[in-house]
Parts: sequence; structure tokens; C-alpha cells
Amino acid sequence: MSSEEKSQDTSNVDVDAQLMLAVQANDALAFEELMSRNQSRVYSFLLRFLGNQQLAEDLTQEVFMRVYKHRATYRQEARFSTWLFRVAHNVAFNAIRTKIRRPETLFNDVNAPNSQTTQVGYEESVLSRSGATPTQKIAKVERQEIVRAAIDSLNPRQKQAVLLSRFEGMSYQQIADVMQMTPKAVKSLLSRARMNLKDILAPYIEEGKRPE
Repeated sequence: MSSEEKSQDTSNVDVDAQLMLAVQANDALAFEELMSRNQSRVYSFLLRFLGNQQLAEDLTQEVFMRVYKHRATYRQEARFSTWLFRVAHNVAFNAIRTKIRRPETLFNDVNAPNSQTTQVGYEESVLSRSGATPTQKIAKVERQEIVRAAIDSLNPRQKQAVLLSRFEGMSYQQIADVMQMTPKAVKSLLSRARMNLKDILAPYIEEGKRPE
């Protein structure tokens, strides 16, 4: 094998999957490293999805508790991140079901830090993919807030699919594995989400008005 081929082969190694196999063998240090590599990513996803800082922190800990508890069920058939986000998906939807049973539990936290500062490009891309640019110049921060509000207005399944697709860069197949759907169903779900976002953002795009 040439040095170039070796480099390509190494780049395809799923380091997290290797760590998870070590965790299955009860390697505590491997679990600590696995958490260190993935904790912030899971937290950011849960914060965007649920909109509450404390809840996202608590559920991130629950995700990794489940990862360790169910370590024996992991199979190296897909990337570890797909399996990890399936766990996060289940934890998040359990939290939503709890919210439905106890409506006094609020998810939105107005004091939560803006976790999407490093993801500015997506807010801009949502607008451009909607077919036009705003007719009035509005501050970039306000545009970001408007797009985030539009995403938050989607139903939970559409919102999660959008976050996995645009923020996590997952393919239809990976999202299907996470959400336990078919790739065709994921494609349809994302299509409906884009149509809904276009409708919600239409007043802003056409007239510079905030969505109702």
C-alpha cells in the first residue's frame, strides 16, 4: 500500500467507533475520551432543538449515561455519530413527551446563550434558498433571529431533520438511521420543512416584515 493509500485509509477510520469498542470492553479512559470528543456537539444539538440551556445540559448527561448503559448494543455497522444521535433523538423526544404531559415545563430559555453564532451561514442560506433576498436591509443579527424563529416554529420532526441535515451535515441515510425512518421519508420530511420555512419567511423576504 502506498503512503497516499495509507493516508486515505487512516482518514476513513471512525476513531469514535474504535473508542466505543474499547468502552464495550469496560475501558473507562476510552469512555472519558469519547465524551470529551462528542459532548459539546450533542449539547449544541439539544440546545438548538429544545431551546433551554439547563435542559440541554441535563439531557446531554443523560445521553452519555445511556451510551454507557447500553454499550453492549452498539454495533459497528455505521458511524458512531449516527448511533450517538439516535440516542440523543430518543432522549429529546422523551423530553418533548414529558413537556406535553406537564405543559408548565417551558423549553424556551430567553437567557440561553446563542449557540448558533458559529453557524451564521445556515441562516443566510435559508433565506437564499427561499428564492430571494430581503428587500429591506436589516441587521444580520436580526436576520439570524428571524430564521431561527422560523425553524423553531416547525413541528419537532421537521425541525430535527433540518438540524441534522444543515447543522450536522448528515445525509438522508444517516438521518433515516437516527430518526428510524426511510431515506425517502426523510427526503419528503425535509421538502415539507423547506416549503414551510418559505411560507413563514415570505413576508420578510418580500416586504422586510417580521414573520407573524
